[in-house]
Amino acid sequence: MIKDALLKKHIFQKKDLFTVGHEDKKTPNADIYLFAVKPQDFLEASKRLKGVKGKILISIMAGIPTAKIAKLIPGNQIVRSMPNLGAKSCESMTTWMTAGHPSQKEKEIIRTIFSSFGEELEVKSDDMINKATALVGSGPGFVYFIADLLTKQAVKFRFSKNDSQKLIKQMFKGAVNTWITSGETAAELQKKVTSKKGTTEAGIKSFQKNKLPHILEKGILTSYNRAKELSNNFLSFNS
Repeated sequence: MIKDALLKKHIFQKKDLFTVGHEDKKTPNADIYLFAVKPQDFLEASKRLKGVKGKILISIMAGIPTAKIAKLIPGNQIVRSMPNLGAKSCESMTTWMTAGHPSQKEKEIIRTIFSSFGEELEVKSDDMINKATALVGSGPGFVYFIADLLTKQAVKFRFSKNDSQKLIKQMFKGAVNTWITSGETAAELQKKVTSKKGTTEAGIKSFQKNKLPHILEKGILTSYNRAKELSNNFLSFNS
């Protein structure tokens, strides 16, 4: 999907992009290498670039810290990133960081690549990537989890399954689009739709009474701790 976005946005020409799979015996020379493999396959994949120097290496692999990549493939500009599911529709929120001191030109290239499939945000550490993983990497899964609960409740209210999907999809679409276009915060918009002693207020008070904010925070922190655990495990593996 990233390759398609780069071609669609005319970032690169088709002749300048290539994909290397397990079955390929040779890795062509390039200025930029993007690792889009499963984390457990990285050690084997990194052997393809043994001796490569002075290149931009972009990782979109979860849990692999920049220090590990730099140790296995030294002498290159390492970029660690965390896109999310939105990349499928060129609406990703990608956080990224570099290990080293990239030039302004290199940063512009990196930003251009990530911007081709959504928004990008540079952060300063592996830990911030882990936090972003919990917030926006896992975030779509959290949103779909809540959307599924709302859809199931609509079915309990005797809407058909198709109508339930339509109701909740359009509700999310309208709410998010309003948030994006209004320039207001989520908290400000919530206040606007929460009439005193109305239905929304009643529901929110119930959420607060039953500690939904705490439950959500705990889930996000659990996701963050798992991201740290994966990074620490990989950092010590085969060190």
